[in-house]
Amino acid sequence: MSDLSCIETIPCVKQGDAYDLRIALELNGEALTAEHLPLLHCVEFMLGDGVRKVWPAEGSFLDGAFLMPLTQADTFSLEDGETVEFDARVHFIGGAVVGLRKKLRVKVYDALSEVILNE
Repeated sequence: MSDLSCIETIPCVKQGDAYDLRIALELNGEALTAEHLPLLHCVEFMLGDGVRKVWPAEGSFLDGAFLMPLTQADTFSLEDGETVEFDARVHFIGGAVVGLRKKLRVKVYDALSEVILNE
């Protein structure tokens, strides 16, 4: 059985923020690098019950980590004051799918303004 883990932790998210979450993964003790990407069909990331992003369609890979884009709408959809779960699953070419052995917990901080700021 394969062991997938997250090397870097995601400590918190604030409602209304928009940025890329940096997610470095490790499989069987070895960091996933750009050399592994041709072996991957996709990687699914879930934050809470409703924020789902799938690499390579959404996000990128840079300097040894996946960058999961979060929009203001994504972060506003997370319940403030709660700790939500973060999960990831890697789908390999050939069919194997491996998920994080232990889901991470991410604290969601409240924003005073609930207005999405335009560019």
